[in-house]
This record gives sequence, structure tokens and C-alpha cells, in this order.
Amino acid sequence: MYGIFMESVVIFKNYTGGRYLAALFLLSLVYLLVAEKNKKRRAMFLYMPLSLLLLFFFPIFRKVFVRLMGDGDTYYRVLWLIPMGIITAYGAIKLAGQLCEKRGVWAGRAAFAAAAVLVIAGGKYVYGSQYMSKAENMYHLPQHVIDICDLIAPEEGEPRVWAVFPTDLVYFVRQYDTNIQLLYGREMVEPKWQYAEPVHTIMNHPTTIDIEELLKLTRERYCTYIVLPNVKDKGVSEEPENFGLELIDTISGYPVYYDPVAAAIIEETFG
Repeated sequence: MYGIFMESVVIFKNYTGGRYLAALFLLSLVYLLVAEKNKKRRAMFLYMPLSLLLLFFFPIFRKVFVRLMGDGDTYYRVLWLIPMGIITAYGAIKLAGQLCEKRGVWAGRAAFAAAAVLVIAGGKYVYGSQYMSKAENMYHLPQHVIDICDLIAPEEGEPRVWAVFPTDLVYFVRQYDTNIQLLYGREMVEPKWQYAEPVHTIMNHPTTIDIEELLKLTRERYCTYIVLPNVKDKGVSEEPENFGLELIDTISGYPVYYDPVAAAIIEETFG
């Protein structure tokens, strides 16, 4: 039980980004426990978060959660239910308001400014992260993904199409156009889920894609569009055109092919 408890402590530390902001949150809870008299606000800012924290660190609750959900990696999401930032901000405003009443406006303003400085000092500049980039369009998706989707998407009234995309584009396609059905999605891409998908295995080869083996699988599954990885990152065993594929465009280094053989199979099978 102690080991499970310590694992929960580590998850809490990682979730809060360290001790600093977590300490501000806990100090706000302690202050509100003494200063807040309104019953409804106490329920919202004290009783609810404290109850969730107790459950989060309670080993038996975690064991039940993992058994019911079947995945211990998502346990941190329990903390999503606790509005830590709101509680910290409300505690600072409450303190500033009380100081305004007792010591004067200057004291309240000084407390508010100090709290703001502490919060800013404990955070990080999120736009400096390697995972952040300037939005290229209103969808906040890579523009080349949108261009590829627009190129292969069916016209209004036409049936949805099947396509295969490189691993690095899979996450974005499903967010933009549901009329493009993928042979594999995020569930195949995440290593921790350990799913096996033959098409993904071929596409994910570190150096070369076996076009002949790829087409055997894609044609069995009525896939009419194949988007190969960026030509700078990976090569192919043979020229795709040798197997009947038609290159319709190359967008930001990603060759986009149409497979008329798969289209003919669909026509023969479904009329």
C-alpha cells in the first residue's frame, strides 16, 4: 500500500510541474479553510478538492480505478477534476480583499501583485516549448495535412474514401475530415497500447517501404489513396507507378498516390 501511495505522490508532483505551484495551491486551501465562511464557496473551493485529493492518494481507490479502467497510465486525470489554478487565484483575491478592508487599498494591491509575481515565477513560458508552433490556419493544424486532405477528400454526396497516411500525419487527419477513413489511427501509433497492424508495420519501416507488400494489404481493404512518408525521411522498394499507382501530387515532400486498381476492385465488389 505504501508503494502505491508513493506512486500517487510522484504522479501528483509530475502533474503540478514541481513543488512550487503545488505549494501555492495547498497554501490557498489552508488559507481558505480559515478565512472562507460562505458555505457554498467552502463546498466548491474546499470540500470538493480536499475530498478528491484524499481519494487520489488513497491506495485502495487507485486499485479500484485501475481495475475498472484497465489502465493505470490515465490515473492522473483524476486531478483534472480539481480546479487548482482557480483555487489558487481565488485564495489570492480573497487575501487581497481582506487586506484592503483591514489595512487599506495599498496593502490589498501589494498582496495581489505579490501573488501574481509568485505564480508567474513558478510557471514556464509555454510558447518556448518544442511542441508549440505558430498556427498556420484557423484549424491549428499543419497546412500540408489540410492540403492533402482537400486533395483526396470525396465530393459532397460521394461515399467516404479509405486512405493510408504516414505516422506523423495520422493525428491530424482525423481532426480535419471524417470523410477520410484511415486504415490505422492513433491506437496503432501509440507504442504503449501494443496494437499490431500490418499496414502500419510496413509504413513504419525505419528506412524503406515495401510497395508490393503494402499494396497487397491496401487493395484487400479497398484503400484508394496512399500518402507515403516525406521523401527526405524514407525511400521505397520500387517505383509505385510500376504497380499501377498514379501520382496526383507531392505536397511538402509527401507523395500522394491514387490507386485505380483498388477503385476497380471497389466497383466490381459493390457496383
